[in-house]
Amino acid sequence: MIKIFAKIFGLIMGAFYALFKLKKTENKIAFISRQSETPSSDFRLLMHELRVNYPQYKIECRCKMIPSGIKGKISYVPELFKQMRAMATSRVVVLDGYCILASMLKHKKELKIIQLWHALGAFKKFGKSILDMEGGKSSEVAEAFKMHNNYGLIAASGDKCVPHFAEAFGQSEEKFVPIGIPRMDYLTDEEENKRLREAIISKYPTLDNGRKNILYVPTFRDTDEDRAALEEATAALVKRVNYDGFNLIVKHHVVDTNKEEIYTDSNTNCISGESFTGMEFMAVADYVVTDYSSSLFEALLKDIPLYLYCFDSEKYINERGFYIDFWRDIPALYSKNAKGICTFIAQDKRADKERIDSFKEAYVNKKFESITAVWAEIIDGLIKGSYDKRYNYNNEQD
Repeated sequence: MIKIFAKIFGLIMGAFYALFKLKKTENKIAFISRQSETPSSDFRLLMHELRVNYPQYKIECRCKMIPSGIKGKISYVPELFKQMRAMATSRVVVLDGYCILASMLKHKKELKIIQLWHALGAFKKFGKSILDMEGGKSSEVAEAFKMHNNYGLIAASGDKCVPHFAEAFGQSEEKFVPIGIPRMDYLTDEEENKRLREAIISKYPTLDNGRKNILYVPTFRDTDEDRAALEEATAALVKRVNYDGFNLIVKHHVVDTNKEEIYTDSNTNCISGESFTGMEFMAVADYVVTDYSSSLFEALLKDIPLYLYCFDSEKYINERGFYIDFWRDIPALYSKNAKGICTFIAQDKRADKERIDSFKEAYVNKKFESITAVWAEIIDGLIKGSYDKRYNYNNEQD
């Protein structure tokens, strides 16, 4: 049934796309995402770089999440046509996640597709690595909808990430460019962090009360049982924090509520909003607590002490799986309960610096002062036909 539906969908979309391809190809770069309703920091930085230093190219950005439910998915159909028009008239398309039309359709020969994956680093299995497993797609669906096809180049934040991403995307390692992603410039920019800190403090002035800030950024849970366990674990952490010396920021995953909750005086005194991302809150964080989220790479890149609150580790690890040894490889302090996490933080205990540096070198290695500028250079080279793969995995030239 899935194969039949995919075949019909592909034929219908392909017929419309053939009409769109009759349009003239413009000197244009299209950014397409279904991860959020607004451009990610990676998109924003790269679009700005292109507009400033490569003004000869038009920029089009299409960001729209697929709504839930049948009605929501039907309402998304007009967006599919807008994406097709963008792809048909562009020379380069930049994605930050799986885009069904980019993978399924037959494109013009001159179109180049870059996958700038939304998660920094690679340690939790996803994509084709977990087909037919709980939390993953079926191999039948992946094959029918040609999941992760048609990529010309794929970004990676470090050399050690490449084999993992290659498995997840089902792509050859030679397509990967392990120079990092624009977000890494954003995370390490002192002026940007100063601006972010001022913006956060302006919104939540109690976070500047002289106490240390703990940021808790858990990954999403996709079942009612797992969400209930997360809610219970979060409540335990909120209750355990000593508010005489610390503030607590809880930032929920964007796929969940995307809400932030600020605790400064007691576990019953909560300020809530939806103004900043977990990554942005790192501008005011003294400690980062997470679990299986790629935000751990962001914390390590910013040299913020990292703690893993893995209260449901047996269930999560068995169901999902990791590319690395979760218990041994990550330079963090682990605890399955809130008491352990708060004790580590109260005593200012942290992972060994040598382990941290080694891990960063392998997984989030910032090889250039401006990763964003190098990606803009690559895009310009792809359009001109002059890119020589010098930044590709195992093909770097002096």
